[in-house]
Amino acid sequence: MKKPLIVIFLTVFLYLLGFGMIIPVLPLLSTHYGASAFQAGLLMSCYSLMQFLFSPFWGRLSDKFGRRPILMYCLLGEAVSYLILASARSLEMLFVARILTGFFAASISTASAYVSDVTSPQERSKGMALIGAAFGMGFLFGPALGGGLTIYAETISSDPGFIASFSSYGVAVLCLFTFVFAYFKLTESLNLNGQNKTTTHTAEKKNRLQTLTKYLRSETVSPLIIIFALATLGMAMMESTLVLFMSSVFNWGIKEVSFGFAYIGFIIVFTQGFLVRKLLPRFGEKILLATGISLMSVGFLFIALAPNITIMAVAMTLLSLGNGLSNPSVMGSISLLVPENEQGLALGTTQSLSALGRVIGPALGGFLFNHFTKNLPFLLSSALTALAVVIIFILFKKLPSAGKKTAEYNTGYKTETGYINKIGFYQFDNLVQGRIPFMFLNLSTDVSSWYNSIYKLHIETYQVCLKEADIEQELKTRQIPLDFAILVLCDDGQKSEKIAQNLHKKGYTNVYMINGGYQQMMTERKNI
Repeated sequence: MKKPLIVIFLTVFLYLLGFGMIIPVLPLLSTHYGASAFQAGLLMSCYSLMQFLFSPFWGRLSDKFGRRPILMYCLLGEAVSYLILASARSLEMLFVARILTGFFAASISTASAYVSDVTSPQERSKGMALIGAAFGMGFLFGPALGGGLTIYAETISSDPGFIASFSSYGVAVLCLFTFVFAYFKLTESLNLNGQNKTTTHTAEKKNRLQTLTKYLRSETVSPLIIIFALATLGMAMMESTLVLFMSSVFNWGIKEVSFGFAYIGFIIVFTQGFLVRKLLPRFGEKILLATGISLMSVGFLFIALAPNITIMAVAMTLLSLGNGLSNPSVMGSISLLVPENEQGLALGTTQSLSALGRVIGPALGGFLFNHFTKNLPFLLSSALTALAVVIIFILFKKLPSAGKKTAEYNTGYKTETGYINKIGFYQFDNLVQGRIPFMFLNLSTDVSSWYNSIYKLHIETYQVCLKEADIEQELKTRQIPLDFAILVLCDDGQKSEKIAQNLHKKGYTNVYMINGGYQQMMTERKNI
């Protein structure tokens, strides 16, 4: 593994470890200084709003001045903002600290650009997997570490304000340590290959509203974007009010809530890292999506009605499992429903809408908690995700099962029984990185060597290297369902097309041909 990848992984992990430490603390800390539930929600919303507004700003600066200085300055800025948070003794100063923290934290997306700079196409999936692992580990261990610091603070002082804010000192120290570590170990990525990989942000900014409108009008993509947005809004309302709810109903303090959040993080990491890989090949994507959103809805409802800690534990388990199952399924579906040249726009649009959910959700949850009943935010979250379930079942036949395309965004052509889909390396790579199940009929060269780690294992699980005469028997032996995604790769694109046509005639409705054959796929791969 390249040294820059190890360094950026540790940098991102340490940053997210600090973020995970502070999340369970904020609602109780703010109420200690007189905040209402609504104001506590606004405190969390302003952080997300700053990230949403200033992520493009830091991106442009990193294109112009380099990734390293932006990451360095923002780490130092976060350390200062967490020191302000730790020393704050009024609600106004808490807001100042969180606005500053959100402003500097908006640079976290620069880490992904750094990975893109220092990796070749063959290694890029491995690098992005490291960033994903850093996110998961940070949210898993951060709350537990914050709970441990709270326990230690209780041995130093009996002042509730000091106890509640003590973990902020820990986060500030962690940011400073990360700054020192990055100063000595983090090299500039833009010059590593002798060129600057700049990105044009202006056109992207101008087209944001246009692309959002376009995909929200789509018959197949818009339901998935709406489902993702509803689930995100529900989760954001839950995160902002759960701490206050547990404190009010079950008399939980910061340390109990911190370990509770660590449990949620563990379940989500376990689900996305292990369970999804086991369940997707067996049940398919849209089944998993419907199951995940349904579990979330039930989980929210159980939180609202929980009479004791045991039922609350069941509720959080269901909610975490549902979140872990639904997120990969919906993003993978959207990726496969749009043309190759619109992948980034579609997924970026989805994330932008969900980011707005993280801005609105905490404030809305706090408002409902403060002005109505304490369980109303969770009841509304349950209703929103139940609506998402209804959308899934109304449009069930149109949603992709293991990557099934529809005519609206199809890049192939129509036959008597439906569509034969053409995909290039970009979409193939999305299938692999999203760990979407498919039957890969490879009549050319083994491509598993292009990948590492879990992605290599994914290819090896689904790839069958064989001759054309053996295809039909292989499908029967493996008992491949007629609607399961089948990818065909040959040296010759015309041969791939012929095989795809034959499979379609035999009733397989979800057949993909790798456009142009192996050589064109190699060329596209080198150009990414």
